[in-house]
Amino acid sequence: MEINIFDSPDGQVVQLHNPNTGESAEILQDLGGALKSLHLNLQGKVENIIAIPQANQFSMKENDLYPSALLCPWVNRVRNGNYSFLGKNYQLPINEKALGNAIHGFLARRKFELGKQETTKEYAKVVLFYNYVGDFDAYPFHFQFEWEFTLTQGALDVSMKCINTGDSDMPFACGWHPYFQIPGTELADYHIYFQGKSRFLSDSQMIPMKEEALEMKNGLSFRSEQIDHVFRLNSVDTHLTELVDTKQNRALFVQQSSKLFPFLVVFAPANENCVAIEPMTANTDAFNTLDGLIQLKPKDFFQGNVQIWVGNPLELTR
Repeated sequence: MEINIFDSPDGQVVQLHNPNTGESAEILQDLGGALKSLHLNLQGKVENIIAIPQANQFSMKENDLYPSALLCPWVNRVRNGNYSFLGKNYQLPINEKALGNAIHGFLARRKFELGKQETTKEYAKVVLFYNYVGDFDAYPFHFQFEWEFTLTQGALDVSMKCINTGDSDMPFACGWHPYFQIPGTELADYHIYFQGKSRFLSDSQMIPMKEEALEMKNGLSFRSEQIDHVFRLNSVDTHLTELVDTKQNRALFVQQSSKLFPFLVVFAPANENCVAIEPMTANTDAFNTLDGLIQLKPKDFFQGNVQIWVGNPLELTR
């Protein structure tokens, strides 16, 4: 395995590469550690399974669909950008002007530092980190965030770690916003399976207002439903999401602990043949509702992993 570093229109790229199989992962160091591409061997052909919706209209930095973005230190939206913590009120800048919210935290487009690099015959691994020192006025809490990307044959492991480096408690949530594709597949041919126990219906600001129970045994079809929801997952050590190409019998898998990431957003943007599958530690507007919010004490840390691979559909899920 090897690690290559080169410049691109989106800034510096860190590439993990398997020269024997052609598999690779490209990570944008200057844009929050966003995963720009992931080429894996799918049924004998190396395919890029990461989609960048609106790529023909916007650069990664300006793309309001936030492809592959890190959501930290809050996930999705904070209603009206306003929250209180330990008796003090804070007003975040409104960066979702159409709905009047603060959206997706503030690390998604910051430049990360390059940390440890390691290669063996079996894997290529890189760490990217960002030291936050409270420069965002409405979030005066210090922390260090670390990405660790590990490419093995046929899979990518993504680790997220946040350490409270300040001297006070801090409110924290994190998530990841990748869009996935199985090349050559139309949106209507996708079917998704995961262990959801409920989903949230949202109000006019896209803030959850009602939770409804779900029966997920048969999954969800993108042919018959418009899917753009936060889902609460069953709490298991190993949770698997399976995105199936029903026409060509191919599948993509996203795995995480739903004890650490108990929420999942599934979203199919209009006019795109891709699906966002977003593991999250907390619900939308958790800074106000406290649903999933983590209160990190000084020197405490959160760490969780997401694994991605491709292959044949799992018959046991249906």
